[in-house]
Amino acid sequence: MNWRPVKPRKFPKERARPTEHAPSGLTYGVNDLPPWPRNILYGLQWLIVFLPTLVILAAISSEHLGLHGGEKVLFSQRILAMTGAVVVIQTLIGHRYPLLDGPASALLLSFLILAPRGLPTVQGGMMVGGLVLVLLSMCDLLRYLEALFTDNVVGVILILIAITIMPYVVPMVIGKSPSHPYGDPVVFAIAVTVILTIALFNYWLQGFPRTISLFLAVLLGTLLAGSLGRIDFPDVRDAQWLSLPQRLFPGLPTFSISATLTFLIAYLAVITNAVGSIYSTGEVVGKADVAGRLNRGIGVTGFGGLIAGILGVFGTVSYASSPGVILITRVGSRFAVTVCGVLLFFLVFFQKALAILASIPASVVGAAMITVLAAQVGAGISVLARSGRLSERDYLVIGIPVLMGGAVSIFPQSFFETWPYTIHALLKNGLVVGIILVLVLEHLLLPRKR
Repeated sequence: MNWRPVKPRKFPKERARPTEHAPSGLTYGVNDLPPWPRNILYGLQWLIVFLPTLVILAAISSEHLGLHGGEKVLFSQRILAMTGAVVVIQTLIGHRYPLLDGPASALLLSFLILAPRGLPTVQGGMMVGGLVLVLLSMCDLLRYLEALFTDNVVGVILILIAITIMPYVVPMVIGKSPSHPYGDPVVFAIAVTVILTIALFNYWLQGFPRTISLFLAVLLGTLLAGSLGRIDFPDVRDAQWLSLPQRLFPGLPTFSISATLTFLIAYLAVITNAVGSIYSTGEVVGKADVAGRLNRGIGVTGFGGLIAGILGVFGTVSYASSPGVILITRVGSRFAVTVCGVLLFFLVFFQKALAILASIPASVVGAAMITVLAAQVGAGISVLARSGRLSERDYLVIGIPVLMGGAVSIFPQSFFETWPYTIHALLKNGLVVGIILVLVLEHLLLPRKR
């Protein structure tokens, strides 16, 4: 009997997609470049989540500076230009993570405290703080922080992010406003509908539609709110199609010791926040060279502080809510966030487009944020349980920072006013308080017994 070798069966080749960097469950990894039509849509999805924060912070700042009319628009343009540039630089040569970088609340607090002393004083303090971060990065000192971020620390940070952001999200979800000081049941019903829609889309959809579940749910929520008369478009009609910034640079800075110290303390909070954000994002998309990413990311944050000081606005920090967006959308590509930064810069010149995006109901955006934060809490629990059963010592290391960070987030404003204003930036930030507590408990007060 004659035997003939069996030829191997040829299967059709699949379209190559570079997913070697994508952890299990992600459609696109950190270094994957999606097709451009999809990438633009992913960038718009990031922008929808990000833009309300920018609009609110710009409004708060301009109000405290007493700006009106054209000055208010110019201030918003400066913030958008600076933020968009930092996001692009961070994703391409900074931390190189799908991580949003936006105005820092700690720096905003220092900005508002020093605003009565004049914008030049604020500019000087901001620039000195940013320069210190650049020097820390150039000296490569931040690499030594890697050993501090154990599973307990990273898991607590992921949970803390959700808890400390909730006080800002809840008023959006219930529709609290001057006309409805106790909330609006219809607005709350819309928000719950959006939350459930995102959950259903994320569970049942497959492929590309699943990666834009946030965008689809926000679109449906906006249409629902419009049909119920819960959308107002006053700024869209008044906004110009093309608006060129008339004067980007407000003037020369002045330097004072008190302003410098205030911003240096605020930048300690920024560093702590950035470290937590970068390590928690690495937990979702992969931790390759996370120490190097941290070093470069802090350096770009410092550079952004220098630019912010020149422009007369406040600097940026890596936003800790980014991992939740990745978990919901399954898109871990940093290039999608790069597109978001480019779109932000585009909005500097097209005010009508900015007004249209800013008209998305706050309740819809808040609902999207809740689902993002819910996914992030799940990721934190997964990290905490990764090493096996938790001990009684772990209960305290995890529980105390989570509860204290959440408590600080809802303390009344009058409590913080009893403290020296130089430490407001540290004490008022629940995320920073929680991160400091978990590091102290994990490594100093309750070290793991060998």
